[in-house]
Amino acid sequence: MAKKIFFVSLGLIILAGGIFIMMRRSHMMGASSQTATGGLIAVSANGDKLPVPASTGSLPENTAAQETGGMLVTLGIDPYPPSGGGPTNFVVSLADASGQPVSDATIGLDLTMPSMWMPPNQVDMKSGAAGKYQASGYFTMRGLWRIEVIITRGSQKQSVLFDVGL
Repeated sequence: MAKKIFFVSLGLIILAGGIFIMMRRSHMMGASSQTATGGLIAVSANGDKLPVPASTGSLPENTAAQETGGMLVTLGIDPYPPSGGGPTNFVVSLADASGQPVSDATIGLDLTMPSMWMPPNQVDMKSGAAGKYQASGYFTMRGLWRIEVIITRGSQKQSVLFDVGL
């Protein structure tokens, strides 16, 4: 009888530990991990979802936007939703406060996963016409990814963040 109680108790402890680990892992991933597959959204530095700027109107589902330093930064990705391992095309559009294209910037992307350490995954974008910058890069696995758009104009550097789930 004592052995039976011991094994039942051990089983309950193991079950409770597994539930605790799952809850802890879910909590550690943070609120932005609630992004479903796809779900490209603009986020703040702490991962909070940002409202869509009024100046953008309605955006396609593969596009998100936010404002920084007097510019509107729009990020589009294709294919959408993206998949881990295959190439993803990124298009960043920059416009100034009056809506005019900004074509004199240098733009890089830094792709990271907020929930785990990843090796550097950086993409340099090529300047195109009318304030559009393009590049191709890779998400190396499924999960929540943060895309930092790093904008350099002259001696000024600023960045904006977007989250997308794979």
